[in-house]
Amino acid sequence: MRTRYLVMIAPALTLLSACQNEPPAEPTVHDIMKNKVDVNADALWDLTNPALANDASLDPAKVDDATWDKMAMRAQAVGDAAGELAHLKTLKLINPGDKIADQGTFGNQPADVQAHLDRNPDDFRQFAGVLQADMADVVKYSKAHDAKKLTPLIDRLDGVCENCHLEFWYPEQKAYIEKIRKAGGNDPTS
Repeated sequence: MRTRYLVMIAPALTLLSACQNEPPAEPTVHDIMKNKVDVNADALWDLTNPALANDASLDPAKVDDATWDKMAMRAQAVGDAAGELAHLKTLKLINPGDKIADQGTFGNQPADVQAHLDRNPDDFRQFAGVLQADMADVVKYSKAHDAKKLTPLIDRLDGVCENCHLEFWYPEQKAYIEKIRKAGGNDPTS
């Protein structure tokens, strides 16, 4: 009788063991961007915007210790997410049936964005690496309460994001941005 139970239990244990050894699915680019980069970058801006002086620099007198700590924490989260993007084995935009944020806006469709990622995966990883490096500096200067060194990095954050979006999410907007730049207008990527 014991032998019969062992014969029945052994395959079940083998199957259970095999299921437990499967690595978890790698996250998608969109999941990391939407749930990690975007929410933390927005939170970082929400912390820095009220502390801006009239010349658009950070005014350290408007930042308390708790806010400096939160800025460092949010920048670390953005940097960690950027590092995750830079090291994805596969740049899979979304899972089947999912939608991307602002789908259809500026003409961006998941298949188009995926094609841009597939054409230039190293460029995408480089953009993510730049974001990661910038955020490491934001963490450092937030912890040091150094508003002077932090200001250009916070100013640059939107441009770093938008330049990547122009390359992969809506590259058809590049000509429009170039036209604005040449006309001396307000460049939305800087």
